[in-house]
Amino acid sequence: MVDLPPAPAQDRCPGLLRPHLAADGALVRLRAPGGRLPDGGLQALSDASVAFADGDVHLTSRGNLQLRGVEVDACGGVPAGLVEAVTAAGFLPAPSHERVRNIVASPLSGITGGRVDIRPLIGALDAALCAEPTLAQLPGRFLFGLDDGRGDVTTLRCDLAAVAVEPGLFRVTIGRRSGPVVPAGRVVGTLVDLAQRFAAIRDTSWHVHRLPEAGAELGGGAPLPPPARYTVPYGPLPGAVSALVPLGILAPAMVAALPTRDVIVTPWRGLVLPGEHDPQPLHDAGFVLDGTSPWTRTTACTGAPRCSLAEGDTRATARRTVADTPPPGHLHVVGCERSCGAPNFPHTLLLARNPA
Repeated sequence: MVDLPPAPAQDRCPGLLRPHLAADGALVRLRAPGGRLPDGGLQALSDASVAFADGDVHLTSRGNLQLRGVEVDACGGVPAGLVEAVTAAGFLPAPSHERVRNIVASPLSGITGGRVDIRPLIGALDAALCAEPTLAQLPGRFLFGLDDGRGDVTTLRCDLAAVAVEPGLFRVTIGRRSGPVVPAGRVVGTLVDLAQRFAAIRDTSWHVHRLPEAGAELGGGAPLPPPARYTVPYGPLPGAVSALVPLGILAPAMVAALPTRDVIVTPWRGLVLPGEHDPQPLHDAGFVLDGTSPWTRTTACTGAPRCSLAEGDTRATARRTVADTPPPGHLHVVGCERSCGAPNFPHTLLLARNPA
């Protein structure tokens, strides 16, 4: 077992070395900046989950991955074998910064659509974050974004983001305020500088928009208009296949149907597979490739028995609902009134309750 550092009371956002203890065991979250995975990384995590967790790999709304149901020792330590497996798979390049490598990026950038190819910025931003010691103290919920101009990442309420306005130029957004327009070569430095300034003044604020002046302290200007809702394309696309993972749960059989290279996790609990791929094996494995599927309109919190506060099994309720009475609009199934994981656009809540 590996001894873990104590979690600060004000920030319980989990990582591998600082898990969250849930009703079903420990939850560990592994960052995948921009949704980009190491070669063979997903298969390695699936094997690790079978050995040490509930057997599945769970996708998050920030394009990261989670393992649930991890057994811990009396001190809250996760198995050393799990840490070794995750490290060997390439998901822990900077242990001190593991919880702050939160970068969302347009998953189809450089493949189809968008104004510019933002892929080179992803690795550059990640490396710059990990190289700055002061940024290890950023809250685990702090989110960076890179939008190639199609408007997908702008819907995710990033703390700091760069949005392409034309080739070579990006508008920096500061919380929910407009920021400067900078050339591509200054994007990473600008975002890192703003993050350092936020870390120095944040006190107990987890997000830029929670600062007393909502980001004006960092140079933010006029409030941004509400972003238009982005519709994720699914199925075969020019240069890639886009697949939804129902409820964000990747079972081992689903992972076995995926290539070992060039897998991109999206912030909408899906995957993008660049190149030419036969969609039939993906469909047979349980991926959704139809943009009209009710699964594109159905999400759920963790629910019972994995959450001690939940009154019912949200996953089972979601599956029954999709099969019997597909929702006309977006439906989010919850286990209690906290409504964890609810989307930031119009939706209906359904409370799951187990039979008395």
